[in-house]
Amino acid sequence: MTYAVEFDNVSRLYGDVRAVDGVSIAIKDGEFFSMLGPSGSGKTTCLRLIAGFEQLSGGAISIFGKPASNLPPWERDVNTVFQDYALFPHMSILDNVAYGLMVKGVNKKQRHAMAQEALEKVALGFVHQRKPSQLSGGQRQRVAIARALVNEPRVLLLDEPLGALDLKLREQMQLELKKLQQSLGITFIFVTHDQGEALSMSDRVAV
Repeated sequence: MTYAVEFDNVSRLYGDVRAVDGVSIAIKDGEFFSMLGPSGSGKTTCLRLIAGFEQLSGGAISIFGKPASNLPPWERDVNTVFQDYALFPHMSILDNVAYGLMVKGVNKKQRHAMAQEALEKVALGFVHQRKPSQLSGGQRQRVAIARALVNEPRVLLLDEPLGALDLKLREQMQLELKKLQQSLGITFIFVTHDQGEALSMSDRVAV
């Protein structure tokens, strides 16, 4: 079986501190996989290693069977959604979602069509002309997800994306994320310190 992401005895050191220590996991294609643990347990570091934002100290990572340990981030078939939405306040929602495509040189008509399609996937097609300040926290988080999806990744990394939302909105977004993952059929790797959150959405949980 070819897995979406494989860790083989992966380690990441910061001086004498072992942020990740000999981790081996295999995450299936199309799976909603969560990493659960307290702050400082290495969850986010694992995501950053998958994304290529951090370098391995030991071991190896493969993405869809391809060695990825030395691949730059832009050559990995993954995108990341952070807790901080990091939306550009002066841009429309459509241009926020299309920004990565613009950087890649995609023409305006095509990137706007792709961005609109991504917004439709998160049920926000109607907000394309608004600015981020005109949206709720939950809507801004969905825009951040659309911005990641517009690049059509095979793996979506989610680093505690619901942490800034209130309880009611968080519970609503849990349902929406699971529904979205099932409809897209791509791999979601979700980091959280909330056991209930992990268990409510995930096919499997690593602790």
